[in-house]
Amino acid sequence: MTASLNNCLLKGTLSIAQSCAITFQGNASNNLQQDAFFFLDNWYQEDLGVMAVTPVTSSFCLAVSDGLASSHHSQHCSKAVVKAISLLWKDQQSICSDSIHQLINQATHSSKRHGAAATLAMVVGEVNSEGLVRATIIHVGDSRIYWLPKGATQWQCLTRDHNLLNELIDQQAQEQGCQANFPDYNREGMAGSLYSITECFALTTDNNSYLSSEAPESASRKIEVSSGDCIVVCTDGIHDLVPSHEWQPVSADIDLQDWLITLKDQVYDSDGNAYDNGTAILLRFD
Repeated sequence: MTASLNNCLLKGTLSIAQSCAITFQGNASNNLQQDAFFFLDNWYQEDLGVMAVTPVTSSFCLAVSDGLASSHHSQHCSKAVVKAISLLWKDQQSICSDSIHQLINQATHSSKRHGAAATLAMVVGEVNSEGLVRATIIHVGDSRIYWLPKGATQWQCLTRDHNLLNELIDQQAQEQGCQANFPDYNREGMAGSLYSITECFALTTDNNSYLSSEAPESASRKIEVSSGDCIVVCTDGIHDLVPSHEWQPVSADIDLQDWLITLKDQVYDSDGNAYDNGTAILLRFD
């Protein structure tokens, strides 16, 4: 059973940020919602839903997971990813791709779900004794995290997709004896064969295989955020159809829920006409 999107605003609570999430099935050809997400204290998988704008009052975790459409059962893998994050978060354990991988594969999965796969993009924020926030970015696959520092007009993508195209860019740079520039990665446009995912979580029918199987390669980095900064965590059903330079500005007084609804409308109005599931979480620091 999935959780409903009924969060209410907390009254009279000092916050470090405000956050909101939106998810929709879109016009996916398989008629499935294979996105799932973790929002502050719980996981969700809904055909359509918009969270209430929620204050963030302490350390936080936000994550999206996108089931790969190559399997009609990948919604179970994305759900397993966010459920693992929920368990780790509630137990105050370290959340990394290895710990998520182990929890997923300790469970027994139906044989028909074998090989179902999913991505991950996650932000874990820690608040120190001086009130400064340091965010840890972790991702696997092509779900992404964007950062808009206060006063900036262009979103910065903080993640490099794990896909064939980016591997070819690395290979070409290596052959030329140099390093690829980060803007060379994550080329914009609707997905094609070169966008094939090279790293992901996957379900297995052997619940002992986590002892010997290999966790997906993940990327991690830390950033320090300040008042007025914004972060978006989203699946490729968002960024493939509406590149970040087309996103609306995020001002100090804009309603986060309205901003996400506008983004959803842009996805439906795009050339791709929402051909994929879409999930986005917006975080604005106070």
